[in-house]
Amino acid sequence: MQDAGAADSPLRVGVLADTIDRPGGIGRYTSELVAALARRDDIRLIVAAPRAAAARVHQLAGQRLHSMLTLPARGQLGIALWERYLSGPRFERAGAQIVHGTKHLVPRTHLPTVLTVHDVMTITRADESSFAKRLFLPRQYWTSLDQATGLVAASEATRDRLRDLSSAWDSKTVVAPNGLSKNLIETRADPVPGLVGTHFALVVGDLAPRKNVGMLLGIWEDVARATPGFRLVVLGHPGPHSASTTSRLEELVASGVAVWLRGADDAALRWCYEHATVVLFPTLEEGFGFPLLEALTFGAPVIASTDPALMEVGAASPLVVHLDATARDDWLDEITRIATVPRGPQQPPAPPAGALTWEANVEILVSLYRSLVPA
Repeated sequence: MQDAGAADSPLRVGVLADTIDRPGGIGRYTSELVAALARRDDIRLIVAAPRAAAARVHQLAGQRLHSMLTLPARGQLGIALWERYLSGPRFERAGAQIVHGTKHLVPRTHLPTVLTVHDVMTITRADESSFAKRLFLPRQYWTSLDQATGLVAASEATRDRLRDLSSAWDSKTVVAPNGLSKNLIETRADPVPGLVGTHFALVVGDLAPRKNVGMLLGIWEDVARATPGFRLVVLGHPGPHSASTTSRLEELVASGVAVWLRGADDAALRWCYEHATVVLFPTLEEGFGFPLLEALTFGAPVIASTDPALMEVGAASPLVVHLDATARDDWLDEITRIATVPRGPQQPPAPPAGALTWEANVEILVSLYRSLVPA
């Protein structure tokens, strides 16, 4: 198909895609971005990704792949240094006209660059990162935000946080909310052994401090006493600085009131969204909130914090109750109340009102690209 308004010649877009084969929100974003750009006739892609992700890159980019640059196998810090200081000339030689950074960094290059800003927590919550990230990323992220020709915020809340850090960033920022994963919509739900026929609350995400899962773990024995048989299902990996939260979750798993799903695929995730009594999202700070968008798409009731990004994503849905993330008693009362409310019949997945498709997301991006590339 030829998109409306496509330029006469395809635009060659470089993409820093080191997370394209990884789980988590940025990995999902990168995959969906590459796939959505590749569905356009007016784009050719130059993708920088790990050698192990070559098959994934070719699957997503297909015939729109102009070339692939192979990231060095140097660990997370080594890859970041390569992306920042060495990838620019590689993209230039490969014929890129613009480079899009999908995670914290843009290369030093004469080409125009775009950086997606998922959140600013690498700067504002640097103490929650690993030592290597604390040492390198906050300064480099700030410098990339300064040097990027254009910025793409995942939400108006993220744009507001950018403005609070530097007024200079606001004038070059556009907002392009994330879309829903096509794979999650198209995959067939796969029942999770041990959960079929049970009642459970679902948390999707890691156990890092900002996710505030520790608050839920702290009240869950009270929830279990008030609603016997109602379990907490956590779908995600540990995350940084999560030793105490991990230990507490393992205790609750051993006592039978919680389940920890690690390495679950989209088929299991979809089944959990479709069968959870409620999805819990108590995070202290988010840049967008994929799990909230996903839960609403599959018709799940949600209790979420009052974080501005979550208020933005859930604004149009009657399925969401927002509570102060630190109000433990309010969470306890609302969870025990909703645990007794039967969930309605399963409906076909439908994104909430106002949610963008990935096609609409990249339409914003391509307009930005073309505005930045010299005529």
